[in-house]
Amino acid sequence: MNIKIKPLGIKAEKITGIFGKMIGLMFSKKKNLLFVFNKEQKVRIHMLFVFFPIITIWIDDENPGFCHAGKQGISQHKNKKIKKVKVMKPFISFHEEKAKYVLEIPYDQKLLLRIKRSRRLRF
Repeated sequence: MNIKIKPLGIKAEKITGIFGKMIGLMFSKKKNLLFVFNKEQKVRIHMLFVFFPIITIWIDDENPGFCHAGKQGISQHKNKKIKKVKVMKPFISFHEEKAKYVLEIPYDQKLLLRIKRSRRLRF
């Protein structure tokens, strides 16, 4: 399932299963992945067998307890807070950070500048 990430204007494949989280971008072509966890937890990202640089973004819910009522009833707030942005290099990078969501995107200088100017994402 693809999720649209605003304001970046990209789509990412949503990964919720344990196998998908273990494999990630290893041995794959360039694509965007959004890892979704049940709660905030330490997420370790390594670059073994990833053959291209990526931008990794650790994300949390901005107001995890906030809900609003709309035409479709009560829904969870969609604003997400960027906690950490890191450019990771093939085979040599490793980083660990607490987050509920992790977004991996193939490296793009213009996209990196847009991410650094944003403090929040919506999806």
